[in-house]
Amino acid sequence: MLAFLAVVLVAVGVVAILVGWTTEQAFRRYALARGGPWERVSVALAEYYAVYGSWDGLQEALSVLPRAQMMRRGMAPPGRMDFRVADASGRIVADTRGDPRGTASRRALQSGLQILVNGEVVGYILPSTALPQPYPLNAEQQAFLSRVRAALLAATLAALAVALMVGGLLFRSIIHPLQQLTAASQAIARGDLSTRAPVRGTDEVAQLARAFNQMAESLARAQEARRNQTADLAHELRTPLTVLQGTLEAMVDGVYPADRENLLAALAQVRTLSRLVEDLRLLSQADAGELTLHKAPLDLRGFLEEVLEAHRSVAQERGISLALERPAALPLVLADRDRLAQVMGNLLSNALRHTPPEGHITVRVTDRGREVVVAVADTGPGVPPEDLPHLFERFWRRDPSRRRATGGSGLGLSIARHLVEAHGGRIWAEPTPGGGLTVAFTLPTATIA
Repeated sequence: MLAFLAVVLVAVGVVAILVGWTTEQAFRRYALARGGPWERVSVALAEYYAVYGSWDGLQEALSVLPRAQMMRRGMAPPGRMDFRVADASGRIVADTRGDPRGTASRRALQSGLQILVNGEVVGYILPSTALPQPYPLNAEQQAFLSRVRAALLAATLAALAVALMVGGLLFRSIIHPLQQLTAASQAIARGDLSTRAPVRGTDEVAQLARAFNQMAESLARAQEARRNQTADLAHELRTPLTVLQGTLEAMVDGVYPADRENLLAALAQVRTLSRLVEDLRLLSQADAGELTLHKAPLDLRGFLEEVLEAHRSVAQERGISLALERPAALPLVLADRDRLAQVMGNLLSNALRHTPPEGHITVRVTDRGREVVVAVADTGPGVPPEDLPHLFERFWRRDPSRRRATGGSGLGLSIARHLVEAHGGRIWAEPTPGGGLTVAFTLPTATIA
């Protein structure tokens, strides 16, 4: 506000000073030219120009007439004051002291007295002796100039008051939302993520408030996701740990014999914990951007046949058929073989878990030129459309009551998403025509420059 006030003061002050000075100088020159002997000279020269239509012959007229006669006609001031006459362009056309010659400078014209005919400047009177500075004024002229100065001062003060009033309203409209935004940010810093800044209008401050609210919403969602993830992680770890602890305590107490069967059950829980820890480690690497891939050109046809063959025995035990649909020729893809095997393993395991006996799982491959699409389609119960966006979230299950023994850890699709995105592809889920779920992802071809 102080900076704004300083700018207004400087701008209004400079304008007032320049206008006042210019007005006074112009008025003094006008008063000098329209009063006393110089007025008579100006009027006589204007009449001469009006009669002849030019300044031709003016020098002869000044030379022939004696000075007393010039005085009577008003063409010369009293005393020994001589002058020159310049036309509108500055060319000297007459000189009371002798031969006229040369051209007057712009500065000389500005300091001379104008000769007006019908409101148009037709020439200038250039006194040989410098005019008094400032030009003298009588009492009436001084009073008029004082009134002009007073009017300029009043206008300056009024403009300053209006500028301050408008500036105050403007700055209040800016500062008040910023104060509210500051208060909201302080509340966020204290941990209250429900605080939002009010948004009014569409200006830059309103855009800043919207961006702040979006940030606050993102922080709130991230905090809620961390809270849920911690709870889910505790639940996932508690189940195998509880089973393992109960089995070991029962064997220690002699309730269960320490035979191979019970030891294998305990070992299965340890393996479950190991897989869960490895999945979490992989996800933490992906979140930190430390997931390294060793990508190389890969023959997708042979690779998918190997993956399907590895899962065929499990599918046959459950009465599920596996099929691969691919074009006759496929380009090489740029991928990490081990990580891609992990993606396909997660997708096929998920499909096998949800496909009923006598169901079908089909892996389809489509060549799109710059990328290859791999889709795993099953004939299971499918997923409602409103749940599709949640499939790739960590620990998400459509039925929260399902145990991890039957529902998985909830990390497989999330891991698949991170691995596919690390390859430069994308992954999505959609309903399978006729019932079921299709999970598809893309991989870049090895021929891309």
